[in-house]
Amino acid sequence: MSHDADPDSSPPPNLAGARRVLIVGGVAGGASCAARLRRLDESVEIVVFDRGPYVAFANCGLPYFVGDVIADERTLLVASPEMFRERFNIAVHTNTDVTGIDRRARTINVRDLHTGNSRTERYDHLVLSPGAAPIRPTLPGVDLPGVFAVRNIPDSRRIRSWIADRRASAAVIVGGGFIGLEMVENLIHRGLSVTVLEKLPQVMPPLDPEVAVPLTEHLIANGVQLHLGDGLARIGEGADGRLIVVAESGASFPADLVILAIGVRPETELAKAAGLQIGSRGGIVVDAQMRTSDPHIWAVGDVVEVADVVTGRRPCCRLRALRIVRAGWRPSRSPDARRSFAGYRPRRWWAFSA
Repeated sequence: MSHDADPDSSPPPNLAGARRVLIVGGVAGGASCAARLRRLDESVEIVVFDRGPYVAFANCGLPYFVGDVIADERTLLVASPEMFRERFNIAVHTNTDVTGIDRRARTINVRDLHTGNSRTERYDHLVLSPGAAPIRPTLPGVDLPGVFAVRNIPDSRRIRSWIADRRASAAVIVGGGFIGLEMVENLIHRGLSVTVLEKLPQVMPPLDPEVAVPLTEHLIANGVQLHLGDGLARIGEGADGRLIVVAESGASFPADLVILAIGVRPETELAKAAGLQIGSRGGIVVDAQMRTSDPHIWAVGDVVEVADVVTGRRPCCRLRALRIVRAGWRPSRSPDARRSFAGYRPRRWWAFSA
């Protein structure tokens, strides 16, 4: 992948001396990158911005929090801003939205979601880790109360509250992939009856059909109703206040809540507005060191497209957080040139090139 020329042939000088790395987004990609970079270099200034209230949480545990398998919300919290500051000397700003990138000036615009105040932050290197948002199809009823997606702790908290307040007894899961089936497991654990509506002819579409058979049998044995080969058409409200999920075939399923688990879409609005290269599948294009088309900007996590090591194609949503710190700017004395990540595990780690 070729990199765009720097928008400014004479970039702004770093008057403070120490290099400054700003990271947009925490959780897996951004938080891991920040911690690893600090281990590589104690002098660099690292600042993380996240629009949510938590910088690092166990997102894989969210369905299990809904299912009461994880009872205490605090168990989901991996690290706090205070821990990042005290242990790693990393500044973390939660509830802070990054609204724009000025590549020429090497600055970002940020807005405090509590106060509404905006400010500009300078960077030498920028990492984008905004993740991917759950897909909400443009179909009637997907924004009705009781229709949820699962992405963060507040989402899980709202689902738990809805189940408790409505004394929910039945749920429809739209989508039979990873998140959908984890939600099935946990809603069954809470005693709800569950129907899965999947557009493709099997659950877990990435699996070969014969591999999905035992999984299908296990779901049926646990009382899950599977409605396969049929997509979502609309969601309505019944006379009793319950939701009615209508499939493309015309079949309908009453429910107290609906979980949309039909996939995610990379959040590339910030990158697009900055003029970074976007791939054919909607993710940010990066090279083997996770560098974008701007040599001063990297991207990680579900927002990127990377070349598959087998096919050479660029599928989306591959978490490669630590690839960033394997390129350029050597904290060690190693003379080795940059190497591609695929299949290579060097003894020494690298960070950003100057």
